Amino acid sequence: MKYYIINSEGKEVSFDLSFASKDSKTRRLEVSESSGQKKEYFVRSLAGKFFISENNQSWQKLPKITSKSGLVNINESLNVYRGFKPSGLSNANAGDLVTDMPGRIAKVMTTEGAVVQAGDTLVILEAMKMENEIKAGIDGIVKAVHVTEGQVLESGHLMIEIEE
Repeated sequence: MKYYIINSEGKEVSFDLSFASKDSKTRRLEVSESSGQKKEYFVRSLAGKFFISENNQSWQKLPKITSKSGLVNINESLNVYRGFKPSGLSNANAGDLVTDMPGRIAKVMTTEGAVVQAGDTLVILEAMKMENEIKAGIDGIVKAVHVTEGQVLESGHLMIEIEE
């Protein structure tokens, strides 16, 4: 599952999480960062608390997280998005779907006038040999579709506009 963590200044870190194995006490967690670097961690539950280790020998207690959409660090507050990053986070309106990277439109899954909900997949963008689902960040109505299947886009291209 892909996660995006974004601070209040718009700095973003994205990574993929997958549970590689599970025994009775410990889970091995693989983290693939957007830079391509992979790290391995071990997670263990003991007495209702969670602990993490990089070497499966020395363990650190994880803080309890009560919010599913945000984290608070010592210096800043962070937003966490699971599975998709809402549009409009980088100098665009909340309903604007703008490409973050160059790619080719593999499939357009909506039309002008369609009613959409946050999280609905609207476009499949092929970039870096992967198919990326571009999802609506807000509930609304599709105001305009500015792309067609097979179209090659540069970074920063406005693909779809949604009005609340």
